[in-house]
Amino acid sequence: MIPTPENLRAERALRWLVGAAAAIVVVGGIHVAAPLVTRLLVMAFLSIILTPCYHFLRRLRLPGWLAVTILVVALTGGCVWGLGFVVPRALMDFSRKVPAYFGQLSEAVNDLLSWLHEHEIPVPREVFDDLLSNDPVRLKNLLVGSISRGGGLLSDLVIVLIVVCFYFAELPHLPERLDRLPWLTPARRALLDGFVRDVRHYMGIKTVVSAATALVIYAGLRLLGVDSPVLLALLAFLLNFVPAVGSVLAAIPGVLLALSSGGVPTAIWTTVVYLATNQILGNIVEPRVMGAGFGVSPVVVMLSVVFWGWVLGPVGMLLAVPLTMAVRGTLAVRKGAVPPAAAPSA
Repeated sequence: MIPTPENLRAERALRWLVGAAAAIVVVGGIHVAAPLVTRLLVMAFLSIILTPCYHFLRRLRLPGWLAVTILVVALTGGCVWGLGFVVPRALMDFSRKVPAYFGQLSEAVNDLLSWLHEHEIPVPREVFDDLLSNDPVRLKNLLVGSISRGGGLLSDLVIVLIVVCFYFAELPHLPERLDRLPWLTPARRALLDGFVRDVRHYMGIKTVVSAATALVIYAGLRLLGVDSPVLLALLAFLLNFVPAVGSVLAAIPGVLLALSSGGVPTAIWTTVVYLATNQILGNIVEPRVMGAGFGVSPVVVMLSVVFWGWVLGPVGMLLAVPLTMAVRGTLAVRKGAVPPAAAPSA
């Protein structure tokens, strides 16, 4: 039977329909299995990031088992110290002061409204009533509950570290095992190596920039006398991984806390600290270090944050750019083409 143009169009439409249905089923399955998928993603990206550290220790002529032991002990000690002592202590201190913060914030809001009206800036009070409508007792109980769930994070961390340890044990033999995979053609191998290199570059520089941002925020808040600088610095470190909106979200609680504890002048200076830090490190230093670009437009980045945040929760928002790169690479593999190498960037 000779295919007609109508039959070809119908076949093409059927393929698109089947592909769209399969994509919806896959995304729905990932959304349902989000707790398991997020653990696997953390394991994968943690392994990608720590692999250069392993190779560095091996270049120092350390045995493989000793290099693995050093990495696991350092990572375990840092996470246990942070999740077991620093973060719970900061949350407990913050939760005890929540009722006082709400009272101070209400007074600061009244002072701010008076200042705005004195300068003939009309702002309805209803804008701030929604902010102060939350129950401080409920917020305090929420923070205490999050501390009690820290034990679950530590248990997940143990599982992640065990898997990463086995990965490092297999790392010397990994290239040989990949070469024996029949479906991994040279073109696909080049695509996989490029993806791993880009993710390592992106996550490594993003981690360094986020740590620098947290240190500057901590120093600035400590100098201004804002309460809970450790908690706010940790929040700035985590949210800095979220593209575009993360730095803005991190600044909101800091400015509100500064407004409640130090008044309008402290809140203004806190805003200056956040804006200066994010502008210098996020918009000047980070793009220069990252390079030319991953080929992901800002619109796609914003949509990926929303999409992966819905599918995988907070972890999906943190890993939105690498996950989008992975999807793009998978589509390139299906088409049988390897995109030209691009300089790594954000």
